Amino acid sequence: MTDTLSVPTLRPARVGRPTRATRASRPTPAAVRTHGETAPRWMRVVGAVLLLGGGALTAAVLDWPGEAPEVALLVPGVVALVTGALLLLARTGIAVTDTEVVLRFRPLPPRHIARRSIAAVAVVEADATTFGGVGLRLGRGVRALLLTPGRGVRITDDRGRVTFVRTDDAQRVRRALEVRQEG
Repeated sequence: MTDTLSVPTLRPARVGRPTRATRASRPTPAAVRTHGETAPRWMRVVGAVLLLGGGALTAAVLDWPGEAPEVALLVPGVVALVTGALLLLARTGIAVTDTEVVLRFRPLPPRHIARRSIAAVAVVEADATTFGGVGLRLGRGVRALLLTPGRGVRITDDRGRVTFVRTDDAQRVRRALEVRQEG
């Protein structure tokens, strides 16, 4: 029996000559991408409990024999399933390119902010009391993606709307945004 590493290839490898990377495989030096943060353990535990409880309630209602005034219980079961899945899958991220900033709060669709519309960028400390809770927070002209307390990037656009994203690489994101604003 031979393993796949000992099977000869048709073309011998060139020794001593560096291979040239193709344009698609070269990283773009201008792009900054951070994974942000994942949901804290307590949030994932609550999500798992809601997912299991909602699944059990939904299964019990669907298997109930006879007439169904119990079908009204299907709504809370489905709500618990969806909420549990959202809590389990919650992740944030931010990517900065030459033309836009992409904010991710998974599993929701990403939000794109055009680079030309950014007026100010700052690194700030935030916690749940700063924006009124955790998760995706929407208020008067303020949008926040916050799962754990700590530093993040506050982006103000030309209309005065503020967007905050909690990330461990806040300084790196701020520098990338400021460099592109000057250029």
